[in-house]
Formats: sequence, structure tokens, C-alpha cells
Amino acid sequence: MSTALITAVRARDTASVSTLLTADAGPSTRESSTGLTVLMIAAGQADAPTVRELIRGGADIHTADTRAGATALHKACQGGSLDVVRALVEAGAFVDAVAPTTGHTALMDALWYKYPDIAEYLLSQGAGLKVFTHYGFSLEQHFEYELNVNTFGKDKLLEAEKHLNTRRKDDENAVGRQLLMAAVAEGDTDQVRKLLDAGADVDERSPVLNGFNDSHTPLLVASRDGHGAIVKLLLAAGADVNAVEPTFGAVPLHKAVYNGHADITAELVARPGIDLDFQGATNGYSPLHDSLWHGYEECARTLIEAGARLDLVSHDGKTPLDMAVDVFGADHALTALIRERS
Repeated sequence: MSTALITAVRARDTASVSTLLTADAGPSTRESSTGLTVLMIAAGQADAPTVRELIRGGADIHTADTRAGATALHKACQGGSLDVVRALVEAGAFVDAVAPTTGHTALMDALWYKYPDIAEYLLSQGAGLKVFTHYGFSLEQHFEYELNVNTFGKDKLLEAEKHLNTRRKDDENAVGRQLLMAAVAEGDTDQVRKLLDAGADVDERSPVLNGFNDSHTPLLVASRDGHGAIVKLLLAAGADVNAVEPTFGAVPLHKAVYNGHADITAELVARPGIDLDFQGATNGYSPLHDSLWHGYEECARTLIEAGARLDLVSHDGKTPLDMAVDVFGADHALTALIRERS
């Protein structure tokens, strides 16, 4: 059945692909000779109907090929179908996934293969600009190299350059508009108060600049940087206490405990609707895991008293009790408290 599915995908026979998937053919079947999954094959062939059928059937959009480590989104940028790229991104593909051999992101490949429409779309989805290949080029240097060595299709590269310049200008303008974020980053409590009183967007997201604040809300930044008075102002203004930043998949409570801000931790756990047990995407650590990991006993006690779960298991297989034993020791009072309540 796997062979039949690969054959149908390579033939762009969407109807047969649908029939085979219904008959339990594996939607993430991999071709042994190329290391490509059937989704990668369809994406590279710019076959949008088959790509959508495979996605509906449960194909793994995140997995990489076995030779270059590229994803289906990388293959789609080679194939040149904006419909395929859009289908993958809408299904949750990571826009900035990096191929481990080259260091290429999807945007780099879209530029390399001269598809300005795909580049424009990826830029609109927040694709990073300050990224580097694994052979020493920044994205800008890589694009300049392409402009120099290509004669065929140079008009498409110049069109893509316009999209890059537009995105750079948009980022610059976004930073200039975000006065609240700037005030939070500076720890300027008075300015934060004035801006909130004037109706500033309390949950505005910083643009993706490949920096520390990418896609953060003001509350995430204030919680991380220890601006307790600003945290209170933001919460009073209705800031999303469970806002998730996409880099580490963390919430404000993670930011506070990770840096040992006990006062902010107490402020956050008291908020109605706070998720005490959100597990970060990177390592599966809950805020309690993070507080224990870095040895912040007061933060950990605050979380425990607030009702944080003690049975959550992180990606390295550790419960809060395991973490407490590792950091504080088996006989420490905090370890005993966790053991008693587990």
C-alpha cells in the first residue's frame, strides 16, 4: 500500500491518493530512495490538491527529509506553488524552520528559486530576515550573491527585493508606532501609565526582528525584565495573562519565575483565569518546573500554594519533585513540601 501511495502521489493522482488514505495507507509514508515523505513529493511537484488531501489525511507537516533535513515547506518553495505554501502554513508549518545541512529557511529557498509571490507571502507571515545560512551568509548576503550570479530570471529577483524592502520598512514603522512596547522595554512606568490611559493596545505584539522581544506582548516583556509596577498597570488594563510567545512557547508566568521575580509571580498567580500549569513548547516545563530549575524557592512556593499541579512531566521526563531533588536536594524543606502534596 505504501508503494501504491507513492506511485499515486508521483502521478499527481489525487483521487487515488484519497482512496488509499481511506484504506489506511500511511499519510506520512516515506520513499526509501529519496528520503522524502509523500507530502514532500507532492509539495515539490507543486500539486496543491494532493498536498491538501495528504494534510487532511494526517500527514506530518513538520518532519524533515533524511538527506538534507528540509521540510515540506522547503520543498514547496522549490516547487513554486503559492497554493501549496499557503496550505502548509495554514496547517501549522513553521515558517522559519531551518534545514540543518544548509541553514536555509523557506524564505531563503523562495528567493533562491525565484518565486517572489511566495517570498511576499512568507514575509507577510513573519518570516525572519536576520537569519544565516550554515555556510556563512546572512539572508541579505545570500540574496546579493543571487543577484550577482543570476542572469536568467533576474527580474523575479528584483521583484522579490521590492517585497524585502517593503517588509523592512513595515518593521521599522511598526517599531516606531509601538510606544507602549518601547516604554515597557525602558521600564518607564509613568510613560506606560500615560499610554494606557490614552488607549494604547495593551496586547500589541512586537514585530519579528530576530531579537529578544519577537512577537512578545508588553506583559511578557515586563514579566521577564522585572518591571513589577508596569506588570500591575498592564494587568489592570486587561492584558492577556496567558499570552504565549512563539519562540519558547512561554507565558508571562514562565518569564517571571525563570528570572526569579517573586513579586511579579505573586501578582500573576492572583489573576482570574491564570493558567498555572502551561507547559512550554520547547521543553515541556511548567512555570513550577522553571522556578525549580533555576533555584527560585519563593517563586516555587508561591506556585505550589496557588495550586500548581505537581504531576506534570516535562520533555526530559521530570516531575516537579524530580526537579526539586536535583536542585535543592532530597532533604530540603521545599522538596519535602512537594513530596507531601504529591
